[in-house]
Amino acid sequence: MGALDAGQAGGNGNYSDGQFFGLLDATDRQMALIDEHIGLIANLHEQALAATSEVKHRQISSDRDQLVDDTNGIIASVKQNLGVLARAVDDPTIPKAQRVAQASRQQSLAKKFADQLQRYRQMEYRYSQRNRERLERQYRIARPDATDEEVASAIDSDQAGQVFAQSVMQSSRVGDARRVLRDVEERQADIKKIEKTINELAQMFVEVSDMVNRQQEVIDSIDVAVEDAHVQVQTGRKEVTNAIVYRIKARKKTWIILALVLLIIVIIVIIVYFTVIKK
Repeated sequence: MGALDAGQAGGNGNYSDGQFFGLLDATDRQMALIDEHIGLIANLHEQALAATSEVKHRQISSDRDQLVDDTNGIIASVKQNLGVLARAVDDPTIPKAQRVAQASRQQSLAKKFADQLQRYRQMEYRYSQRNRERLERQYRIARPDATDEEVASAIDSDQAGQVFAQSVMQSSRVGDARRVLRDVEERQADIKKIEKTINELAQMFVEVSDMVNRQQEVIDSIDVAVEDAHVQVQTGRKEVTNAIVYRIKARKKTWIILALVLLIIVIIVIIVYFTVIKK
């Protein structure tokens, strides 16, 4: 299921609960697939590290790169869907109770996605470090006296393969120079690809974390509005109660006044009767 568009919304531009939670569930399933892919990528990383032949390493790297591209596509789709869900929650015409339910679910899924990105990034970082350690060992075999700075510079150099090959030749292992050159270039290419993925994941993690924080602000604002409405209702009820009490008291006073008036009239009639009519 793809992102909701205007054509899928109701006539007033709102998304129904069915549409909202349908996209949310579809996004959750995409994230489950990402978890599966992360496991497969980690396995291919291990195979690439253990590969002893150039042909095997290239095949594994090709399979892994394709899986990484597929995974990145799913990740981009999940991020887009989370953005759509966040915008749907921002609609002020949605009933507050519905907005709270939707915002909470969207935020929960966004947090889960952020954690997933972090796990993926950490896995890639670990493999990148292991690749660097492998290259470091190769370089130190050729140049046991190399300093840490020289090793790091050789690994990070754009001509790393040539640097390594030259070191091998200088160590009287000329026959291995060509093989080392290809292996180092492939390993360094792996490191660059992984570091690119790590940087992209780090940036996306920041963006998704910001989305989580913004959604919390939406939830907080809705809670404040609900609390204000509750206070207003309580105030209104109190005012109505006071009005009823006042009305009852007013009626009671009216009846008392009427009773007094009637009593006065009766007294006047009696007085008139005994003082005027009786005479």
